[in-house]
Amino acid sequence: MLENILIAIFIGILWSQVISHFGASILLHRYYCHKQFKVPVWFEWVGLFMLSVAYIRTPIGWIASHRMHHHHSDSEKDPHSAKHVGFWKVLLTTWDIPSIPPKYAKDLFANPRLVFFHRHHVKILFAHNIISFLISPYFWLAYAAIPFVFAKIGFGLLNTIGHKTEGGANVPWLNFFIAGEGYHRNHHENFRRIRLHKWDTGGWLAEKLFVNR
Repeated sequence: MLENILIAIFIGILWSQVISHFGASILLHRYYCHKQFKVPVWFEWVGLFMLSVAYIRTPIGWIASHRMHHHHSDSEKDPHSAKHVGFWKVLLTTWDIPSIPPKYAKDLFANPRLVFFHRHHVKILFAHNIISFLISPYFWLAYAAIPFVFAKIGFGLLNTIGHKTEGGANVPWLNFFIAGEGYHRNHHENFRRIRLHKWDTGGWLAEKLFVNR
């Protein structure tokens, strides 16, 4: 039993890395938030499906809050500034946004794929967990549970440790959780820059797949 659990955790971490790189870093952050390059529609569907497993809020909610974060970085209007919202709230991703100004999200509702996952995110999340658990508790642990926890840890660490100084901080060990985006100060200094550092694995993949073709 213990051996099966350990195998499931190991596979879950590998699966989390796939979600982190292709779903979160390339699609959600670099493509949707900052429009650094274009991706095909099939990649949107695959990436959004991956993100629905990890579930870091709805895609539209995440994108809009990240745009707000850049516009009001480390200020009282920054939706997840640990200084103003509270360290533990941000670390545990329990912060909330009372309202999002339309300018940060209105373009997103023109994308039917984003709208689909925004409207049905709870049902999709339950489906992932119920179906995977019925297949096997070990499969559920690797497929659904580990990525869910992995994403929360990564997002919380990025918004706390990754902002230990105003304007963001470069924290290389965070790359294990957030696909090379631990070079967070570099990102804030130039959010149009695709590859943030030579060890930015998410940026490297984005360049290979969608930029330098």
